[in-house]
Amino acid sequence: MVTHGVCQRCSFRLNAQVGLSLSEYLDGLDAPIVLLGGGGDVRGANSRARAMLGAELPEIVGSLAGDVFECRWASLPEGCGRTVHCSGCAIRRTVTDTYATGRSHLYEPAGLDRGTPDEPKETRLQISTERVRDVVLLRIDEMGEG
Repeated sequence: MVTHGVCQRCSFRLNAQVGLSLSEYLDGLDAPIVLLGGGGDVRGANSRARAMLGAELPEIVGSLAGDVFECRWASLPEGCGRTVHCSGCAIRRTVTDTYATGRSHLYEPAGLDRGTPDEPKETRLQISTERVRDVVLLRIDEMGEG
């Protein structure tokens, strides 16, 4: 899915043969991609994702996705993934399903409540996911304001 037709094994073999690191490979893709662990922690992001988020890797690696994407509910005392609102989060559900089952999702609609609880800002997304070893690649296919 993310490689648009090259299977995962061939993609890694090709990258190894031409000497590309994973970060160089991801930076060469045309879409923002965030690498997430099973707990929703950010493990990496390509240059397009970092530009979209306005952050560099040291600022986001190890942070929870809701904090990185500035989810308005992540700022509550319970934090990202633990509020009553989190169970309805399409991003969280999609990433969790892909991590648990290995099943990829393609062009899933998702809403992102950004801002703060007092000053909401709705963002509409289309996302795709793919599990690669112990991470989920979250691709932002489309992003627009509410």
